[in-house]
Amino acid sequence: MERKDRIMRLLDGIQRKYIWDEEPVFCITSDIDWASEAVMSSYFDYILPMRRKPTLFVTHNSPLIEERFKEGLIDRGLHPNFMDGSSHGNSFREIADTCRAFAPESYGFRSHRAFDVTDITHMMHNDYGYKYVSNQITIMQPNVKPILHESGLINYPVFFEDGTHLYNELDLSVCLFDKYITSPGVKILSFHPMNFVFNSPSYLYMRSIKDTLTREQFNNIDEHTIKRLANKSKGIRDFIFDMIDMIEKNGYKWYTMNELYDLVLGEKYART
Repeated sequence: MERKDRIMRLLDGIQRKYIWDEEPVFCITSDIDWASEAVMSSYFDYILPMRRKPTLFVTHNSPLIEERFKEGLIDRGLHPNFMDGSSHGNSFREIADTCRAFAPESYGFRSHRAFDVTDITHMMHNDYGYKYVSNQITIMQPNVKPILHESGLINYPVFFEDGTHLYNELDLSVCLFDKYITSPGVKILSFHPMNFVFNSPSYLYMRSIKDTLTREQFNNIDEHTIKRLANKSKGIRDFIFDMIDMIEKNGYKWYTMNELYDLVLGEKYART
C-alpha cells in the first residue's frame, strides 16, 4: 500500500464511530524500566490472574517476559531510551536496533520518559514499520481518541500513569475520580512494575529506593528486598486495583494496544 493511500485510510479510519465514543474502553500497559526477574515475577502474580492481557513495553531481555509472551499471556511493545547516556546505544538507530531484538514481533512503542522528536517517529514508522506510538501522557483526560500523528503513526495518549498520579500528589481514593474513569474515551492505564510491586504511596517513596541502589543492584532486586521495602499502607497498587474493580463492575471492555490499532485499520493492514 502506498504511503498516501495508507494515510488516507488511517484518516478515514480514526474518524469513524467507535465504542469509545459512547463509553470508556480500557487497556493495561506497563513500561518495564529494567525491572528485575523477581519484580516481574511478583508483577505477573498480581496481573495475570485477572485474565486481562497486558501490553508490556520492554527495555531488556527477560526470560520471564519471554515465557509469558510465548504462552500468549501478554503482548509486547518497545520502550527504548532515546535520551543521552542510554544503555541501549549511542544513536537513535542503534537504540532502535537494540530494542527491536527484545520484541521483534512488536509494531508499537512508548519511549522512556516519553522522549519524542520527529527524527524518532519518522524513523520508527518509515524504516522499521512501526504502526502506533503512545508517548503522550494525560492526567485522566476524558474523551481521548486515537490521533493520527504527522509521521503516519497512530498516537494513543495515556489516560492514567502511575508516576504522574504520584508526582502530582493526587489522592489514592479511586472514588474521587469516578466521573473521569467512567467518561467515554480510550483509557490506557500505564504503570511500572517497580511502583506496582512496591505499592508506592508517593513519588518520593520510589525515588528514595532507586537513589539508594546502583544500576546493577536495581536490575537485580530480589524477593527479600521487595519484602523488606514494599509499602504496607495504602499505595498506588491499591489504587490501580480499585480502579480495575470499578471498571469490571461497570462491565466495560478491555483491549490490548495491538487490538486498539487493529480496530482502526483492520487486522489485514496492521502488519503490512
